[in-house]
Amino acid sequence: MSRSLIIENPELQSNAHRFGWSSVTFFFWMLYIYLWLPLITLVAWWVGAKLFHIQIVALQGYAGVIDKLGLYSAIIVIISAILIGWAKIERFRFKDAVRRVDNTTVPVGDIAERFKLQEIDLTQLRGKKSVIVHFSARGELSSIAENMRK
Repeated sequence: MSRSLIIENPELQSNAHRFGWSSVTFFFWMLYIYLWLPLITLVAWWVGAKLFHIQIVALQGYAGVIDKLGLYSAIIVIISAILIGWAKIERFRFKDAVRRVDNTTVPVGDIAERFKLQEIDLTQLRGKKSVIVHFSARGELSSIAENMRK
């Protein structure tokens, strides 16, 4: 009894072997398509240029655009006027309003008390360029380390 080739019995291939050869096949199909892209682009450009010439020049499609040019310009002017008017109204409404209020500063003692630190330690930490702070799942301060990476 002769053994048949594995290619005639693909079910004998392992999944890894099948995936590997499928990946190789996919890669080379993509390479093949990539090599044809310049010609496909040239043909598409030529067809597009021909269609443009037929629609705009031969069938006088530009006439429709010219007919609508006044309407399009009027719409642009109306929308611009509405937006500029709205901006001016908003500027007038809020010109004297103080919208950005300074944040109140929290005393160092309150922060130190909240995180169960000494005020002097917190002051030193605030002077560091970079520190790593770890919190527990309950939101309590668990550890502090100075960041040594630059």
